[in-house]
Amino acid sequence: MLLAVFIIGLVSARSTTAGYTDQVPAKPEVIENPHSAKLRVDPNDVPAGTDRIHIEAKQINDLTGDRFEAGYDFGYSPAVPYFYYPELNDGKYHVFRVKYGKTKGNGVEWTKVSDETRFLHAEPTRYSLDLMRRNWAMAKEQCISEGKRLAVIHGQKANNVVMQMLRANQNTLEEGRAWIGLFDSHYGDNNPKTTWTWVDNSPFKFEKFEFGARVHESEMSSAVVAINVEGEWETVSPDVKLPFLCEKGITEKPQETEARVGLSEKEIA
Repeated sequence: MLLAVFIIGLVSARSTTAGYTDQVPAKPEVIENPHSAKLRVDPNDVPAGTDRIHIEAKQINDLTGDRFEAGYDFGYSPAVPYFYYPELNDGKYHVFRVKYGKTKGNGVEWTKVSDETRFLHAEPTRYSLDLMRRNWAMAKEQCISEGKRLAVIHGQKANNVVMQMLRANQNTLEEGRAWIGLFDSHYGDNNPKTTWTWVDNSPFKFEKFEFGARVHESEMSSAVVAINVEGEWETVSPDVKLPFLCEKGITEKPQETEARVGLSEKEIA
Protein backbone atom coordinates (compact mmCIF):
# COMPACT_ATOMS: atom_id res chain seq x y z
CA MET A 1 0.00 0.00 0.00
CA LEU A 2 2.78 2.40 0.94
CA LEU A 3 4.59 1.54 -2.30
CA ALA A 4 1.49 2.33 -4.36
CA VAL A 5 1.07 5.68 -2.61
CA PHE A 6 4.76 6.45 -3.18
CA ILE A 7 4.48 5.70 -6.93
CA ILE A 8 1.32 7.79 -7.28
CA GLY A 9 3.07 10.61 -5.46
CA LEU A 10 5.98 10.47 -7.88
CA VAL A 11 3.66 10.64 -10.90
CA SER A 12 1.71 13.53 -9.38
CA ALA A 13 4.88 15.39 -8.55
CA ARG A 14 6.17 14.99 -12.08
CA SER A 15 2.94 16.25 -13.63
CA THR A 16 2.75 19.29 -11.33
CA THR A 17 6.41 20.28 -11.12
CA ALA A 18 7.31 19.79 -14.77
CA GLY A 19 5.94 22.73 -16.73
CA TYR A 20 4.77 22.40 -20.31
CA THR A 21 7.96 23.92 -21.72
CA ASP A 22 10.10 21.51 -19.67
CA GLN A 23 8.63 18.37 -21.17
CA VAL A 24 10.65 16.36 -23.70
CA PRO A 25 8.59 14.42 -26.26
CA ALA A 26 9.33 10.80 -27.04
CA LYS A 27 10.82 10.10 -30.44
CA PRO A 28 8.10 9.64 -33.08
CA GLU A 29 7.61 6.46 -35.05
CA VAL A 30 8.76 7.02 -38.61
CA ILE A 31 7.86 5.16 -41.81
CA GLU A 32 9.64 6.80 -44.71
CA ASN A 33 8.45 6.64 -48.28
CA PRO A 34 9.66 8.20 -51.52
CA HIS A 35 9.62 12.00 -51.17
CA SER A 36 7.75 11.98 -47.85
CA ALA A 37 7.74 10.39 -44.40
CA LYS A 38 4.82 9.25 -42.29
CA LEU A 39 5.39 10.02 -38.61
CA ARG A 40 3.28 8.92 -35.68
CA VAL A 41 3.33 10.24 -32.12
CA ASP A 42 2.01 8.38 -29.10
CA PRO A 43 -1.10 10.22 -27.85
CA ASN A 44 -0.22 9.08 -24.32
CA ASP A 45 3.01 11.07 -24.60
CA VAL A 46 1.34 14.31 -25.73
CA PRO A 47 0.69 16.78 -22.87
CA ALA A 48 -2.82 18.04 -22.20
CA GLY A 49 -3.71 21.16 -24.13
CA THR A 50 -1.47 20.40 -27.12
CA ASP A 51 -3.06 21.65 -30.33
CA ARG A 52 -0.11 21.49 -32.74
CA ILE A 53 3.08 19.58 -33.43
CA HIS A 54 6.25 20.89 -35.04
CA ILE A 55 8.35 18.39 -37.02
CA GLU A 56 11.84 18.96 -38.40
CA ALA A 57 13.92 16.79 -40.73
CA LYS A 58 17.65 16.57 -41.26
CA GLN A 59 19.25 15.00 -44.30
CA ILE A 60 22.38 13.06 -43.45
CA ASN A 61 25.59 14.18 -45.19
CA ASP A 62 23.97 17.01 -47.14
CA LEU A 63 25.56 20.29 -48.23
CA THR A 64 24.07 22.29 -45.32
CA GLY A 65 26.31 20.52 -42.82
CA ASP A 66 23.70 18.18 -41.41
CA ARG A 67 21.45 20.92 -40.03
CA PHE A 68 17.75 20.49 -39.34
CA GLU A 69 15.34 22.20 -41.72
CA ALA A 70 12.94 24.85 -40.45
CA GLY A 71 10.28 22.14 -40.50
CA TYR A 72 6.49 22.26 -40.54
CA ASP A 73 3.70 22.86 -38.04
CA PHE A 74 0.77 20.44 -38.04
CA GLY A 75 -2.55 20.67 -36.22
CA TYR A 76 -2.87 17.94 -33.58
CA SER A 77 -5.81 15.74 -32.63
CA PRO A 78 -5.38 12.58 -30.52
CA ALA A 79 -7.77 10.84 -32.92
CA VAL A 80 -5.31 11.33 -35.81
CA PRO A 81 -1.79 11.13 -34.35
CA TYR A 82 0.11 10.75 -37.64
CA PHE A 83 1.59 13.29 -40.03
CA TYR A 84 3.18 13.39 -43.49
CA TYR A 85 6.46 15.27 -43.80
CA PRO A 86 6.82 16.32 -47.47
CA GLU A 87 9.57 17.06 -49.95
CA LEU A 88 12.35 14.70 -48.94
CA ASN A 89 15.18 14.02 -51.37
CA ASP A 90 14.91 10.44 -52.56
CA GLY A 91 17.88 8.15 -52.20
CA LYS A 92 18.98 10.02 -49.05
CA TYR A 93 18.95 9.26 -45.32
CA HIS A 94 16.96 11.42 -42.89
CA VAL A 95 16.35 11.81 -39.17
CA PHE A 96 13.46 13.64 -37.51
CA ARG A 97 12.58 15.35 -34.24
CA VAL A 98 9.36 16.82 -32.85
CA LYS A 99 8.08 19.26 -30.28
CA TYR A 100 4.56 19.86 -28.99
CA GLY A 101 2.83 23.22 -28.84
CA LYS A 102 -0.28 24.79 -27.38
CA THR A 103 -1.95 28.14 -27.82
CA LYS A 104 -1.24 30.58 -24.99
CA GLY A 105 -2.77 34.02 -25.35
CA ASN A 106 -1.74 35.41 -28.71
CA GLY A 107 1.26 33.09 -28.99
CA VAL A 108 2.32 29.47 -28.76
CA GLU A 109 4.04 27.67 -25.90
CA TRP A 110 6.39 24.87 -26.98
CA THR A 111 7.89 21.88 -25.25
CA LYS A 112 11.52 20.96 -25.71
CA VAL A 113 12.43 18.97 -28.82
CA SER A 114 12.62 15.20 -28.83
CA ASP A 115 15.76 13.20 -29.48
CA GLU A 116 16.50 12.39 -33.11
CA THR A 117 14.87 9.34 -34.62
CA ARG A 118 16.98 6.63 -36.16
CA PHE A 119 17.88 7.49 -39.74
CA LEU A 120 15.74 6.12 -42.53
CA HIS A 121 16.21 5.95 -46.25
CA ALA A 122 13.91 7.60 -48.75
CA GLU A 123 13.79 5.04 -51.50
CA PRO A 124 14.05 6.30 -55.07
CA THR A 125 10.77 6.05 -56.89
CA ARG A 126 9.93 5.63 -60.55
CA TYR A 127 6.78 7.75 -60.11
CA SER A 128 6.55 11.52 -60.42
CA LEU A 129 3.63 13.88 -59.84
CA ASP A 130 2.97 16.67 -62.34
CA LEU A 131 0.74 19.35 -60.83
CA MET A 132 -0.17 20.89 -64.20
CA ARG A 133 -3.87 20.18 -64.73
CA ARG A 134 -4.51 18.39 -68.04
CA ASN A 135 -7.24 16.18 -69.44
CA TRP A 136 -6.42 12.47 -69.47
CA ALA A 137 -5.32 12.39 -73.11
CA MET A 138 -2.95 15.33 -72.79
CA ALA A 139 -1.55 13.97 -69.53
CA LYS A 140 -0.80 10.69 -71.27
CA GLU A 141 0.96 12.45 -74.14
CA GLN A 142 2.96 14.64 -71.74
CA CYS A 143 4.32 11.56 -69.95
CA ILE A 144 5.28 10.02 -73.28
CA SER A 145 7.06 13.21 -74.35
CA GLU A 146 9.24 12.86 -71.23
CA GLY A 147 10.10 9.25 -72.07
CA LYS A 148 7.66 7.96 -69.43
CA ARG A 149 4.08 6.70 -69.28
CA LEU A 150 1.03 7.44 -67.16
CA ALA A 151 1.44 5.52 -63.92
CA VAL A 152 0.72 1.78 -63.98
CA ILE A 153 -0.07 0.23 -60.58
CA HIS A 154 0.14 -3.53 -60.13
CA GLY A 155 0.10 -3.95 -56.36
CA GLN A 156 -0.60 -2.47 -52.93
CA LYS A 157 2.99 -1.34 -52.37
CA ALA A 158 3.02 0.76 -55.55
CA ASN A 159 -0.45 2.08 -54.70
CA ASN A 160 0.81 3.18 -51.28
CA VAL A 161 3.82 4.95 -52.83
CA VAL A 162 1.56 6.94 -55.15
CA MET A 163 -0.90 7.68 -52.34
CA GLN A 164 1.91 9.09 -50.16
CA MET A 165 3.03 11.35 -53.01
CA LEU A 166 -0.49 12.76 -53.28
CA ARG A 167 -0.77 13.27 -49.54
CA ALA A 168 2.60 15.04 -49.43
CA ASN A 169 1.21 17.50 -52.00
CA GLN A 170 -2.34 17.59 -50.66
CA ASN A 171 -2.34 21.36 -50.15
CA THR A 172 -1.81 21.93 -53.88
CA LEU A 173 -4.24 19.25 -55.09
CA GLU A 174 -7.55 21.08 -55.34
CA GLU A 175 -9.57 17.93 -55.97
CA GLY A 176 -7.24 15.57 -54.09
CA ARG A 177 -6.70 13.21 -57.02
CA ALA A 178 -4.51 12.64 -60.09
CA TRP A 179 -4.65 10.66 -63.34
CA ILE A 180 -3.17 7.18 -63.68
CA GLY A 181 -2.80 5.11 -66.85
CA LEU A 182 -5.96 3.00 -66.66
CA PHE A 183 -8.82 3.32 -69.15
CA ASP A 184 -11.82 1.41 -70.47
CA SER A 185 -10.94 0.11 -73.93
CA HIS A 186 -14.65 -0.16 -74.79
CA TYR A 187 -15.37 3.51 -74.21
CA GLY A 188 -15.98 4.17 -77.91
CA ASP A 189 -17.83 1.08 -79.12
CA ASN A 190 -21.19 -0.53 -78.50
CA ASN A 191 -19.97 -2.99 -75.86
CA PRO A 192 -21.91 -2.20 -72.66
CA LYS A 193 -19.30 -3.78 -70.39
CA THR A 194 -15.95 -2.32 -69.43
CA THR A 195 -12.54 -3.80 -70.20
CA TRP A 196 -10.04 -2.01 -67.99
CA THR A 197 -6.70 -1.67 -69.75
CA TRP A 198 -3.35 -0.26 -68.69
CA VAL A 199 -1.60 2.09 -71.13
CA ASP A 200 1.28 -0.41 -71.47
CA ASN A 201 -1.16 -3.30 -72.09
CA SER A 202 0.12 -5.14 -69.02
CA PRO A 203 -2.35 -7.51 -67.30
CA PHE A 204 -5.09 -5.90 -65.23
CA LYS A 205 -5.04 -7.94 -62.02
CA PHE A 206 -4.86 -5.44 -59.14
CA GLU A 207 -7.55 -2.81 -58.51
CA LYS A 208 -8.53 -0.33 -55.80
CA PHE A 209 -11.76 1.19 -57.08
CA GLU A 210 -13.59 3.26 -54.49
CA PHE A 211 -17.00 2.14 -53.24
CA GLY A 212 -19.68 3.27 -55.67
CA ALA A 213 -17.37 3.80 -58.65
CA ARG A 214 -18.85 2.95 -62.09
CA VAL A 215 -16.67 -0.06 -62.81
CA HIS A 216 -18.76 -2.42 -64.94
CA GLU A 217 -20.85 -0.18 -67.25
CA SER A 218 -18.91 1.23 -70.20
CA GLU A 219 -19.67 4.95 -70.40
CA MET A 220 -17.70 7.98 -71.57
CA SER A 221 -18.36 9.78 -68.27
CA SER A 222 -16.38 7.11 -66.39
CA ALA A 223 -13.91 5.91 -69.02
CA VAL A 224 -10.61 6.69 -67.28
CA VAL A 225 -9.22 6.48 -63.76
CA ALA A 226 -7.74 8.84 -61.17
CA ILE A 227 -6.29 7.90 -57.78
CA ASN A 228 -7.20 9.98 -54.71
CA VAL A 229 -5.38 10.78 -51.47
CA GLU A 230 -7.00 7.76 -49.79
CA GLY A 231 -5.40 5.47 -52.37
CA GLU A 232 -8.78 4.73 -53.95
CA TRP A 233 -9.42 4.76 -57.69
CA GLU A 234 -12.17 6.95 -59.14
CA THR A 235 -13.74 6.49 -62.57
CA VAL A 236 -13.82 9.88 -64.26
CA SER A 237 -14.64 11.54 -67.59
CA PRO A 238 -11.48 11.95 -69.72
CA ASP A 239 -12.16 15.64 -70.36
CA VAL A 240 -11.75 16.58 -66.69
CA LYS A 241 -8.46 18.39 -66.06
CA LEU A 242 -6.36 16.98 -63.21
CA PRO A 243 -2.73 16.66 -62.12
CA PHE A 244 -1.21 13.39 -63.25
CA LEU A 245 1.33 10.73 -62.31
CA CYS A 246 4.05 9.68 -64.73
CA GLU A 247 6.25 6.61 -64.37
CA LYS A 248 9.78 5.93 -65.51
CA GLY A 249 10.36 2.63 -67.26
CA ILE A 250 8.91 1.07 -70.35
CA THR A 251 7.16 3.65 -72.49
CA GLU A 252 4.54 3.12 -75.13
CA LYS A 253 4.30 4.96 -78.41
CA PRO A 254 1.49 7.50 -78.78
CA GLN A 255 -1.53 5.98 -80.42
CA GLU A 256 -4.38 7.97 -81.90
CA THR A 257 -6.96 5.73 -80.25
CA GLU A 258 -5.71 5.60 -76.66
CA ALA A 259 -4.00 9.00 -76.55
CA ARG A 260 -7.21 10.76 -77.50
CA VAL A 261 -9.64 8.75 -75.47
CA GLY A 262 -13.01 10.45 -75.78
CA LEU A 263 -11.58 13.58 -77.37
CA SER A 264 -11.19 14.82 -80.90
CA GLU A 265 -7.96 16.43 -82.07
CA LYS A 266 -9.73 19.79 -82.12
CA GLU A 267 -10.85 19.39 -78.51
CA ILE A 268 -7.32 18.53 -77.41
CA ALA A 269 -5.89 21.64 -79.00
